[in-house]
Amino acid sequence: MTTTKLTSTESGQTTKTDATKQAPKYSGKNTENATFPLSKTNVILMGISGLMIIVGFLLMCGEGSTMENFNPDIFSTRRIVIGPAIALIGFVCMAFGIIYRSKKEINE
Repeated sequence: MTTTKLTSTESGQTTKTDATKQAPKYSGKNTENATFPLSKTNVILMGISGLMIIVGFLLMCGEGSTMENFNPDIFSTRRIVIGPAIALIGFVCMAFGIIYRSKKEINE
């Protein structure tokens, strides 16, 4: 967009000059072509993965053991095998949920 600018000289004459284009002000929002990088499927997979991680950590929870009162439950299969395995699977599924692209998205 070119605008004209009126300037006056020392002799009192008014002349027209072309003003330089001003850059548009940056508003910080580009909403015209902005799209969310993750699809609905990605968000669902990430939610399920997050729940798996939480369940894995909850399965690892339990009462501790002290020097005075030994608790053999700290060596239970649920706390040292199942809980960590579910949490690990949840972390792997979370990475898959972020990277996953459906065939429909690939073709577009």
